[in-house]
Amino acid sequence: MKKLVLLLMCAGLLAACSSSSYSVQVSDADSVLVSDSTLKVTKQGFYEYLLDSYGANEVLVEALTKIADIELTDEDELNELVEEIKEEYASYTDDDLSVYASYMGYDDVDEYVDQIIVPSAKQELLRKHYITDNLDAMVEEYSVCSFKKIVVEKESEALNIISEATDEEAFDALMEEYSDDAEDAGMVTKNSTLDDNLVEIIDELSAVEQDGVYSSAIKLSDDTYAVLYLYDTDHSNTDDIIDTLSSDSDVQEYIEGIYLKKYNFDVYDSKIKAAIEEISDQYLD
Repeated sequence: MKKLVLLLMCAGLLAACSSSSYSVQVSDADSVLVSDSTLKVTKQGFYEYLLDSYGANEVLVEALTKIADIELTDEDELNELVEEIKEEYASYTDDDLSVYASYMGYDDVDEYVDQIIVPSAKQELLRKHYITDNLDAMVEEYSVCSFKKIVVEKESEALNIISEATDEEAFDALMEEYSDDAEDAGMVTKNSTLDDNLVEIIDELSAVEQDGVYSSAIKLSDDTYAVLYLYDTDHSNTDDIIDTLSSDSDVQEYIEGIYLKKYNFDVYDSKIKAAIEEISDQYLD
């Protein structure tokens, strides 16, 4: 995006840019960056192309990063997360982050870390701090629960499993017996990809306070029956809960909206403001 070659590659799109699309004007707006017999790209035209393509997201990232700078005070915590993200991204290219940074279009690792990884880490910590401070409410709101599942064809068979699953060890043995139709779903929320009939009762599942087999066979949308074993019902596995909620896109949007409104976030260019409102109705009052 910073290189002239990318400007040339986008020439067809840039030709359609209008210098009057935005109220924001750059200095020397009419100066020509690229010109030939069929195309003229001005500095303002290129700027507005970038705004059209990335403007709303970049404004949000910048605002949330500034908010994180105020809210987050533990530099060691941030540095630790940055290193974790660097290791994760490096693993995509044989543990060489410079290769990944180059692939993403950055000149060097430091530029990529400063412009992408650090802001991402700050936003992740911002979400996790909010979830930590409001854990019980977030667990209830998003119906966090963990379960193992066995699916069978007949309700009578499901009821037999319920009667035999006297404890977790017995349920695990039954999972081995029904191995093709059994799984540990792990921790889920109301936004997880689940059968519609499970989603309908997930509030009830989340409210269960004792580990064990769910008392009823659950008819699924394909007319099979599920038997669930609920575990971690005390919600004491807070790290996993925080990670699960933090990675949920609906939770991210909700928390970002909370912080943006807390700091009276607003946008005065009407086109960018409309683009942000299209991303989410929770970001602006």
